[in-house]
Amino acid sequence: MVNKKTQNKEKVGVNPIVAGVTGAVIGAVAGAAVVLNDEKNREKVKDVLMNVKDQALSYIEDIQKQVQSRQSEAEEELAVEAGKVKKRSTFC
Repeated sequence: MVNKKTQNKEKVGVNPIVAGVTGAVIGAVAGAAVVLNDEKNREKVKDVLMNVKDQALSYIEDIQKQVQSRQSEAEEELAVEAGKVKKRSTFC
């Protein structure tokens, strides 16, 4: 009888998923090197990246404004409710 654990240890190789991911990364790097070899393409990539950066910063600013607005609203609501509680406690 053959031990299956021993057989599995003998068949050690490269995981197909790891090999696929490695191939994709190598392909992407090679493709980027070819594309970025041309000055016009480098400028296009630079413009796109700057546009993405500007959009991301704008999005972050909008989120910060929304958070600040909601915080102010919550503080106002808390102050109103605290006033109601204070009035109730003085009646008791």
